[in-house]
Amino acid sequence: MTLPIRLSATGPAGWMAAADEPLPTAKLLAGTPMGRDHADFLRQDPPVRAGIWRSTPYVEAYDSYPCDEFMLILDGEVTLESDGFSDTYRRGDAFILPKGFRGIWRQPVPVLKYYVLIG
Repeated sequence: MTLPIRLSATGPAGWMAAADEPLPTAKLLAGTPMGRDHADFLRQDPPVRAGIWRSTPYVEAYDSYPCDEFMLILDGEVTLESDGFSDTYRRGDAFILPKGFRGIWRQPVPVLKYYVLIG
């Protein structure tokens, strides 16, 4: 049976208290991202991944973002920059980072977010 999946703003039991781990990045420009990722939903075809993610401050560059990603910032802030574009997203802001985005992810503070990756 297929049922709705509730996402918790604190992740699964014990997730917020679990030790941070190194997180993968595109081209790291500054900082060392440490945190956690938990997928509440995974589907192979079409590829979809949804869950909660947290990270310490860092800056990275994308030559071509690999998927479409919807994000809802639960805490913290991130600024996206690209060829004359700059926008900052804070707690409560939702946005989509489209596949192919070329630019900078600038995260000056820890971030906690929900995400949905498609493709």
